[in-house]
Amino acid sequence: MRVIAPMMILIMVTSTLAGCTGGDSDSGSNDEITSEVIQNLLESDFQDILQSNEPKWINDVGDYEELWNISLSENQWFELKSNLIFVTSGNNEYITSGSIRMEGNYKINNDYYAPIFGGNYSLCWDECQDGDGPNSGEITGWSVIYRIHNVTGINYVDRNESSTIPLTIVNTNISMEISYVPSGMTESDRTTGIVVIELYTKDAPNHVDSYLSHIENGDYNSTIFHRIIDNFMIQGGDIEGLNGYGGYAANWYGYCNGQQASEEDCSNVDWTLPDEANNGLTHTPGALSMAKTSAANTGGSQFFIVPSDSSPSHLDGVHTVFGYVTSGLDHIDMISEVETSSNDRPLYDVTIINITIDNLDN
Repeated sequence: MRVIAPMMILIMVTSTLAGCTGGDSDSGSNDEITSEVIQNLLESDFQDILQSNEPKWINDVGDYEELWNISLSENQWFELKSNLIFVTSGNNEYITSGSIRMEGNYKINNDYYAPIFGGNYSLCWDECQDGDGPNSGEITGWSVIYRIHNVTGINYVDRNESSTIPLTIVNTNISMEISYVPSGMTESDRTTGIVVIELYTKDAPNHVDSYLSHIENGDYNSTIFHRIIDNFMIQGGDIEGLNGYGGYAANWYGYCNGQQASEEDCSNVDWTLPDEANNGLTHTPGALSMAKTSAANTGGSQFFIVPSDSSPSHLDGVHTVFGYVTSGLDHIDMISEVETSSNDRPLYDVTIINITIDNLDN
């Protein structure tokens, strides 16, 4: 990596970029900046900034006293061009990358645009360092190049598309095919039912994202509802041991066994979800909610569904509701009444044959 005087580059680049605004910073270095260095920058990451696009790119720069942060309204969405952090380690100065994090620990860097509209964003380094530079040293400055799109309505960006054009946010419908033996019957009377559930993307984006990823991976297929309590709930989703002791988030959301951590220090089987329980959704009949331990931010893949004769309001604000049954609640009711052993496990397996994603329409 080339060792250069970072703040002088920032000042010179900032003065060259149309539509960019700079901040005050001082690296304390007087190294000469050659035209070759500037040209290399302009031919790489900064080339697009010279183009007259709408909206215009913004170049925020600052020093070590306060890292970059910004808050957007719900009719705005964030697009990132680049972020750089300048670090002094010993006698050397380095340029490295930080992470732009949205509240909830969603990392913007890999996608270069926010998955939803609105929100708070900040530049992160050190404990969430993701670049190729050193893991220690003193930050002497930073640069974040971004632009803000103004729109109407609440939207999100489809992360599976290369385009950065936002789409209207929608709730996703899934169909869960369940095989069970109704109460008072035997294996020969096994029946199959279809339960349709609407997932609330805006209210619990991380939970819905993880749940859909597990579905797309086929992780829930052939798993069971291992814990059933009549007049309360039916619980399943243990994709590991099928016994209620396993399961993990499908993607990295910044938490390892309930604690904030770096992805490099956490095995994927220990990935957990940040709580989104204060989203206004409650445990009324048909609620789909995330199971977890008594500790915060420990949800993984296990979930539970509330039957029609239950409204466990004591779980509101503790467990995250992220969907509701829209069809087939009668099957949930029948499953909640199946015969169980002393540990609440059904005498006959209640099996999730498969879960499919129906559509992206409300």
